[in-house]
Amino acid sequence: KWLNKNIKNIQLDVLLINGGTIASDFKKESTNTYVFSESHKPLKFSQVIAKKIFSKLGIKQKEKKVLFFENVASNNYDLIYANSIVSLPVAVNIKKNCQSSKLLVHVHELNTIIKMVIPAFSNYIKYVDKYIAVSNQVKENLVVNWEINTNTIDVTYPFSLFKFNKSNIFKESKIFTVGASGNAHWRKGDDLFIQVASYVHKNYPTAKIKFNWVGNTINNKFIIEADIDKLGLNEMVSFVGEQTNPINMYKNFDVFLLTSREDPFPLVCIEAAYLKKPIICFEKASGTAEVINEGGGFVVPYLDIVAMGEKIMLYYKNEEKLIEDGIKAQELFTNFTPENICPQLYNIIEKTL
Repeated sequence: KWLNKNIKNIQLDVLLINGGTIASDFKKESTNTYVFSESHKPLKFSQVIAKKIFSKLGIKQKEKKVLFFENVASNNYDLIYANSIVSLPVAVNIKKNCQSSKLLVHVHELNTIIKMVIPAFSNYIKYVDKYIAVSNQVKENLVVNWEINTNTIDVTYPFSLFKFNKSNIFKESKIFTVGASGNAHWRKGDDLFIQVASYVHKNYPTAKIKFNWVGNTINNKFIIEADIDKLGLNEMVSFVGEQTNPINMYKNFDVFLLTSREDPFPLVCIEAAYLKKPIICFEKASGTAEVINEGGGFVVPYLDIVAMGEKIMLYYKNEEKLIEDGIKAQELFTNFTPENICPQLYNIIEKTL
């Protein structure tokens, strides 16, 4: 949207890996829209018969995927912009058929996820002209673990579309609340969130504190419920599921807890900081730490739930520190907006070209 609005000499085509609920929004912003998953649907019966006939006649037919990439590449793009590591294999297949294109990859992933989702990542590196890393930690991983030339990587922090206004920051609940958000997953550390709550419960049994997690729990809902029940935390810990307007939950947080094991730069931290919520995160786990090291919260040793619990209690006991760090968090994250970040991204596009 920003490119279409602000850059007049540009044509955008969009390739979606699987389509999805906002596919129509992309179509509004693009001249041509492609959906990769549609290129390798099972052949219809008539197509299977035709393929067998051609085979018997000795006529080789190209696979649907090959034809798809050739069709897309026929547009002779100046730039192919892969918006994550996940889309890199598709982007490389287009570039192979469109040699004049530059390939720019926006990397939102750290090492474990890269190895899990693109095990052959090293095979694609030679095709990439430029990288955008969403944090210095992401850049360091690319350089140290994948031996990518540091001069090909630019660091640009992400942005949030969240619109700040005074009504957003009005806390309605009087109970001290520790919040977290994201799809419940080992990477996000929902299990660690429960362990931190358990530590606080055992060591500060009279403290009136709630722990609320906002986000989808469908993949491990019963495991989460069992852990909470066995630890006796039913009155203290809630996983409230997905919310159509999560800001209504965030504004009632006092502290935002980022228990992620690996999270390059989660947008929810920007939104929490906008709402003046101090952030506590793990060292070596998130690019967020690069900002929080300047204030607005605490960075504790990796997976140290005791240290995390103690920082929560520091804020619980010291309202002045809570307010001070909330203001600092907002100050540090306020500039992560489309108006500030999109021009930086476009400058990288120009530099790549």
